[in-house]
Amino acid sequence: MRISSSTVGSLAALVLGATFASACGSPPVAHVGEGAKGHPVPHQAAATASVPEPAPAPESPPAPAPVEPNESPDFAPALAALQPTGTEHARQDLLSAPTNSEAYARAALAYAGTEVPAMTLLWGMSYQAMGGGASDDAVAKAFAKVLTERILAKPDEHQQATFNLRLAPGQMPVRRAADGSVRAPLAHAFEALFGRAVTGFRPPWTIAQFYDVLSTWAGIVAAHGTALDEQVELDAWLVTTAKAGHLEAFCYQLLGAAFPTELKAYKAHDAAALKAYRDFVKVTLLRPTHAPMPDELVRIE
Repeated sequence: MRISSSTVGSLAALVLGATFASACGSPPVAHVGEGAKGHPVPHQAAATASVPEPAPAPESPPAPAPVEPNESPDFAPALAALQPTGTEHARQDLLSAPTNSEAYARAALAYAGTEVPAMTLLWGMSYQAMGGGASDDAVAKAFAKVLTERILAKPDEHQQATFNLRLAPGQMPVRRAADGSVRAPLAHAFEALFGRAVTGFRPPWTIAQFYDVLSTWAGIVAAHGTALDEQVELDAWLVTTAKAGHLEAFCYQLLGAAFPTELKAYKAHDAAALKAYRDFVKVTLLRPTHAPMPDELVRIE
């Protein structure tokens, strides 16, 4: 997906009762009388009027057939592409244990070399926000690889830049429901939305550059919210961490193993900030109740 630093992409905007009345006339009533001598007066039996049977009520018209969602071409194959071969076990483990930080690490590593590295970023940050652990170094290096290979910027002579984000395969597939709402896969939605946060990036990638980008993302989430927030619990945690003044230290904790020289310099000048973050995260761990999946649909309109 290519975006310009002067343009913020916007996501396309895209739901008989019958009544019956019957009247029937009452037949005339025949009176029985007596003659002057007490003899009964002959009379004729009154004709019995027949009551008509009510007409059957008209049948209600058949219910309209349900409106099928309108999907972009190749919608199903596009969803299938978000589950690359070789990632099945990592996804299943994560779905089975959404509170296990190492499950996020394994899933992040499994997706780093695929065409869906958006999930390496989401799951990698979630892993570290949950406290990290034995996979810190591996996650940091996989995360840095995605940044340097998949989020590219080409500045011009006026310091404007053209960006190339390749975090999900192909064009974003969408599904429009009968009520007019539009949904897209989470991985593609993240690629489109996160692109708004990278417009200040200028290569090469460093921890400081990523901190600037992540600060912008947290600001977008805090000010406006995004289509991802309900399903990506990480977003609210990032806002909380930024407001507490610990987002920079989080970035160094997340990426330090991939940028050891930069981490060393940070520790020399800001060791107290890193310690404060580690104390903060002990009591403010991300505790997700749901593991976001690349092919789950999020409402974008």
